[in-house]
Amino acid sequence: MTWHSPQTNSSLRSMPSSPRKIVHLITSLGGGGTENFLFQVLSGSPKCYAHEVFYLGKDGVNGERIRRLGIPVRRVEGFYRFYQYLQAGPPPILHTCLYWGHQVGRVIGRMAKVPFILSSHQSIDVWQKPWHGWIDRWTLPLCDVVDINSDAAREVLENRLRHASRRPRFVKVENGVDFNRFQPLDRAQARQALGIPPDTLIGGTLMRLHAEKGAEKIPAFARKLLNSDPRLVLMIGGTGPLEDLLKQETQDLGHRIHWMGWQDDAVRFLSALDFFWLLSREESFPQALLEASAMGLPWIAPDVGGVHELLKGGACGVLSASGSAEAMAGAGETLVSELLVRTDKARQALPALRARYSVETMTRAFYRILEAKDL
Repeated sequence: MTWHSPQTNSSLRSMPSSPRKIVHLITSLGGGGTENFLFQVLSGSPKCYAHEVFYLGKDGVNGERIRRLGIPVRRVEGFYRFYQYLQAGPPPILHTCLYWGHQVGRVIGRMAKVPFILSSHQSIDVWQKPWHGWIDRWTLPLCDVVDINSDAAREVLENRLRHASRRPRFVKVENGVDFNRFQPLDRAQARQALGIPPDTLIGGTLMRLHAEKGAEKIPAFARKLLNSDPRLVLMIGGTGPLEDLLKQETQDLGHRIHWMGWQDDAVRFLSALDFFWLLSREESFPQALLEASAMGLPWIAPDVGGVHELLKGGACGVLSASGSAEAMAGAGETLVSELLVRTDKARQALPALRARYSVETMTRAFYRILEAKDL
């Protein structure tokens, strides 16, 4: 199998008369961080690009959002048919997202002689078995550039490529958030809409109820943290495989814990909160914390992956060296005891956060890869 290096591919710059075609291949199109990233990138696309999106597994909320942009979205109906599609008229660019999107896209893309393959890597892969890493180690050299959203993600890939004879180029594209959209609503009205009393102290989270996000720690975390302040109530927005079990395990907490289900309106949910909390086992870069920060909320989180990078970027949070339920509750107690000061600090940080983490900055960084001289 052979491929064209980005240094030899000058054809991309010689097509000004018609839009440059980009085929995006992603594992699924649900509501996760990488799926949202793809939607954001497509929303902010320059007019010189024409996009098509293919997915391997399940369609979802971001599939519908992308279709509303007028971009074709299709399921891959067999690997050979996808190969035939690429081979019939290789797009100048193939962009892959999520683990299986990477593996399938890199191999089939090179077989079909796609000139340039870009992979967006936005995880630190703690869920993976050893064989997942072995496959990724083999396919990584098949792509030309990998955009990573944190130093933690870069470190994962650097370790996989230690003995590789060919290496893709790494480019950091930090996550972005639409600061114009993430503007706090009236808190009393937001709480009324969610059925929460206006004078309650609320700590909330938006998460998939999955082990990767540390969801099974919620009962122990809640019991310890709720004991620290009688005014405190916890809200959980999200769904997932652990939902029914977690609800059963927290029945004794009564009105002090609210399972809110999937939240279509993240801004309204966040507007009701006093602080945000995260229990994740891995976060390449925590989009949920970035969105909470954009709303002027302080937060608590375990020191995993790229979480500390957001703190260094200006956000106001309390990190826990241990991600245990007890340690996280301790971090929560610290935050509650200093809530006024930390909330003021979180709001003062907004100009710096907007300058660094806007969705416009992220989108420009992504498309700058494609406009680089060596393409």
